[in-house]
Amino acid sequence: MELYQIRQFLAFARCGSVTQAAEETHTSQPAVSRSMKRLEEELGVPLFTRTKNTIALNEYGILAADLARKIDADVEAMRTELSERYQNEKSLAIASCAPTPVQILKSIADRVFPHVTVTIETKGMAEILADLDRGDVQVGILTEAADGGTYVCKKFTSEQLLFSAPKNHPLAGKKSVSFRNIDGETMLLMRDIGFWRELVVRLIPNTRFVVQSERKDFLTLVDTSILPSFTSNLVIEREGVPSGRVPIPISDDEAHVTFYAVCRKSDFGRLKPLFDAM
Repeated sequence: MELYQIRQFLAFARCGSVTQAAEETHTSQPAVSRSMKRLEEELGVPLFTRTKNTIALNEYGILAADLARKIDADVEAMRTELSERYQNEKSLAIASCAPTPVQILKSIADRVFPHVTVTIETKGMAEILADLDRGDVQVGILTEAADGGTYVCKKFTSEQLLFSAPKNHPLAGKKSVSFRNIDGETMLLMRDIGFWRELVVRLIPNTRFVVQSERKDFLTLVDTSILPSFTSNLVIEREGVPSGRVPIPISDDEAHVTFYAVCRKSDFGRLKPLFDAM
């Protein structure tokens, strides 16, 4: 038997009419009648009670409809699972609690999986874990190791927050500064810096931030403004030190963070090459 026969039969079971079943399945009434007749013959069981002007399911037809619904559901489940598996193999979503580590990991993923579309985003750590559990994200970057019972977790990189001072700034000659030293400044700040933003707003509450949404606008102001800003060892590795700026390490423990790459154990077989390349 063919799948189209089962679906035409189910359309009749829903509608109770050959004409309506033909309309629902976008075929002709004679074609539906032939299909249901052929289904009876293939099963070797009468499915309908026929009179001169009517046709209806008999007890075997009602049972057949129940069984056919399960077949149809199984076919759709197979289609969905295969499609999702195929799409997952062709795409990789990475979410991070900070922007620079995820950009670094994307560069690695693009090299390891050259035929896969890699997408990245920055969000909170609780959201990342929830997305991992749902399968919406395949790799997360967190500031703490995840539960080894559920996830595979690997130390990825570390980031040191730096105070980026203009060369004529009073602190420019310091080998290090603390958050207390810079509290009260007026500073440039990127809007999307993940957990770092909440941290600096909390630790230097008297600082006034001039917030920029676009990276290019932020970098233009860094080049032309006398306002200090933040940078990090990872940003300097990628972009270098802006001219006229002095990067000064921030000595507080909170300014140094270790990042961990995390995935579900069920995804690790596919992602092992990426984790090996970290």
